[in-house]
Amino acid sequence: MGKVLPIVTMGFTQMLTLILKLFIIMVTLGAIILLILHQIVTQVKEYAFYKNNGWDFSIDSGLDKIEERIGPSYAYGLTNWQRLYLFRPFYIALLIFVTSLMIVSLL
Repeated sequence: MGKVLPIVTMGFTQMLTLILKLFIIMVTLGAIILLILHQIVTQVKEYAFYKNNGWDFSIDSGLDKIEERIGPSYAYGLTNWQRLYLFRPFYIALLIFVTSLMIVSLL
């Protein structure tokens, strides 16, 4: 006979643990990917807002109010142009980097 696959020889608790681990990993990756998409959409909306207002950064777009309600750690005291050109693109790149590290670590 050929080799027996390890998944066939697992007990019920080992199989349940494996399924739970896979579920947690998939939910975590899904949440991070949704956060990345949210930040990209917010960046595009904020870019369009300032473009339509003649690049007047004295007007607040109000798009960061959602993040400030989620947690006070988002209130960094950044100006509007700093948030548009520096913080959010760096934050998106950092999230993509961390997500790619998570995916590579699973391989």
